[in-house]
Amino acid sequence: MQTATRCLTGLMLSCAIPVATIQAQSVSDSTVKQLSEVTIKQAQRSSINKINVPIRDLPLTTTAVTARTIEQRGPDDLGEAMKSTTGVRANNTYGGFQHFTIRGFNNFVLLVDGVRDERHNLSTSAPSTNLANVERIEVLKGPASVLFGHSALGGIINIVRKRPGSEQKADFSASYGSFNTRRMRVGAGGALSKILFYRVDAGLSATDGYRHAGVNTNNASISLAYTPTSHDNFYLTIGANKDHYDTDAGIPMLPGSKLAPGLHVNTRYNDPGDFLNNTNTNYQLRYTHQFSEALSLSDQLSYSDDNIDYLSTEALTFNEAMDSLTRTSPLYFNHLTRPLQNQLELTCNTHTGTIEHKMLVGYSYNHLDRKTYSANLSGDGLYSTVAVQNPVLNQGNIAYTPYQYKASVETVHGIYVQEWIKFSDKLKGLAGLRYDIFGGTYFTNRVDKDRHVTERGTKTKIPASALTYRAGLVYQPLKAWSVYGSYSTYFKPSRRIANNGETFEPENGYQGEVGTRYDITANWSVNGSLYYMRKNNQVESIPGGSYRRVGAAASKGFEIELQGSPLAGLDVNAGYSYTLAKYLPYADKSITNSTAGKIVALAPKHMVNLWANYQLKGWSMGAGGNYMSDTYTNSANTFVLPAYTTIDAALGYQLGKVGLRLNVNNVGNRKYYANAIYSSQFYPGATRNYLLTLKYSL
Repeated sequence: MQTATRCLTGLMLSCAIPVATIQAQSVSDSTVKQLSEVTIKQAQRSSINKINVPIRDLPLTTTAVTARTIEQRGPDDLGEAMKSTTGVRANNTYGGFQHFTIRGFNNFVLLVDGVRDERHNLSTSAPSTNLANVERIEVLKGPASVLFGHSALGGIINIVRKRPGSEQKADFSASYGSFNTRRMRVGAGGALSKILFYRVDAGLSATDGYRHAGVNTNNASISLAYTPTSHDNFYLTIGANKDHYDTDAGIPMLPGSKLAPGLHVNTRYNDPGDFLNNTNTNYQLRYTHQFSEALSLSDQLSYSDDNIDYLSTEALTFNEAMDSLTRTSPLYFNHLTRPLQNQLELTCNTHTGTIEHKMLVGYSYNHLDRKTYSANLSGDGLYSTVAVQNPVLNQGNIAYTPYQYKASVETVHGIYVQEWIKFSDKLKGLAGLRYDIFGGTYFTNRVDKDRHVTERGTKTKIPASALTYRAGLVYQPLKAWSVYGSYSTYFKPSRRIANNGETFEPENGYQGEVGTRYDITANWSVNGSLYYMRKNNQVESIPGGSYRRVGAAASKGFEIELQGSPLAGLDVNAGYSYTLAKYLPYADKSITNSTAGKIVALAPKHMVNLWANYQLKGWSMGAGGNYMSDTYTNSANTFVLPAYTTIDAALGYQLGKVGLRLNVNNVGNRKYYANAIYSSQFYPGATRNYLLTLKYSL
């Protein structure tokens, strides 16, 4: 309270000080400084925690996929990029839906420039366009509800887009590779005047895909930074993408996770007309006013309009002779999602005697409007049967006629405060508190073929509120060595309504963590942590649109990560994680939980990631790989993706402004299964593939 009073007093005094007497940097200076931190000191600082202190002074585990790693490994989507992150398992299903498991749980929040992408919390997954405009990807492990709101148990993934700078820059790249993969990217930025800066990026990406599951993504963004005075900054970003995916239902496996005789893993059994289309436009406007070096106010307003249109075969069922497959579960839906969000934050730096404080006080408002249209399917191709070998995929037309939509209208108000305290050079602390008020209204309306409402359904209201917090300490026996511990809580409102109208209690949980970090050099560090995480009131969806309670689950494990540049020209990113995530018995012993003691689905015990790149006299050589242990695909643990290791390599040469790079993934041509749907339909990983990229920079 004393610190908050000092901050408010400082605000009033700052407003009374003439502008000419306030010491503040010009926009061009601050922009240069910010870009310098991103490219040179990224291993030491991260914007994801909203406090401008070194990572070694925080009782948290954070990491980043840097711009260098993205360029060296050449990923085209978020899932590919995240394989460079310790303890994060990426899942790509149905051809284009991406979701992630962090520390054993799939409860995470995806951010874009600090703004929530609510689609992942509504459906656990969503499409993600190419990375043409992405600067880096930040990850915060463990509950982060205090700053970012509900549903952030496993952690936060923050996509940071490229920002304007004062220096005029431009680049162009074109790529070609296996599976008829084509990419083209262009970007430019610089100063339009002394107070106005811009950045423009665009990317086109297309591939026939392994198993002929094609992908075509197109995105563009423009950002402007405007500083009319030395204390005011406006930052506007507008982005858009239009993407198409040929869906993929995988291949059905036999009990014991065995491949059926005669079935080839490179054969896709979907109808040629199956599709997943995603179009999105998004807008962000951020205003910052610097009252003084110690006090600032910011407001970030955002809105997006997202359309996911989907028609696909999902389940494949063998006939008795096992020589053909029936497309037993075709599904159509159309998600129209429109979230409006605002974050108002006051930051204040002050002192109480010799104790230093950095405080953040904020209010967030989130309003979500979502309609999900369903359709009746008809046509000759409905529920068709295709041969296992040499299938004729086109079995006739499938038409869809909308008949209803399910609406979700949600409003969330959040009030939060976080304070970082420097007790001494060796002891720092972090504490945060947040209160959220959630209100959701859900109903189903019948519509005609033109989507006009013909019958309105009964509305179900689901209110929820929760107090979440986190606290931690950092002790530094040496300036470069930190030892930390923290405890944080989490909640997730339940949006699920059973067929009988039943609703469910919100999920809640917590994490306790201890860790250590050692900055070996200014650009080279090692971080290790042990954690225990638990969530309660877990509900699982089952086929047929029903839900069942699976009680609580707990995850415990440890991670170790090395990241940075140990030698001039050498970049290393390596990590190992051990995770034991299990379902727990019900607290009420009279009720038996059939999943108790089972491993949580899609939570491998062991994961290893490694990437090293060395540059010398224009040449660049990179190599690395990923290992994943056996991974169960369902809560009953009846199907398992076998363990696998893949090796990647890269070779590049830079001559002046022109660069040439060859990436080869899965060098050993390892056969493996990457993901699964419906527990028993597996997705084979891509065979050996290459990508050749030519880049020109100004």
